Amino acid sequence: MNTLNGIPIVVSSIALETTQERLFPNSKNRSRRIHKKLVKRFGGEFRRVPTIFRTAQAIIMHPAMYARFQAEMDRRGQP
Repeated sequence: MNTLNGIPIVVSSIALETTQERLFPNSKNRSRRIHKKLVKRFGGEFRRVPTIFRTAQAIIMHPAMYARFQAEMDRRGQP
């Protein structure tokens, strides 16, 4: 397990944050049935992006963020 100053780093593909960017346009005239179908097709209403969460016990990172973290640590010369 990887650590950062004694805090464990957990790599998880579910570390995603919801943004305000919509995957399909908002419409006040759209029925609930069609909205449900669009959510099913696009996988949600809002775009989700990789992120890092800090908890009391660990740091949870998305694999994409972990790759950037490792590259930065290698660039700085840290183990």
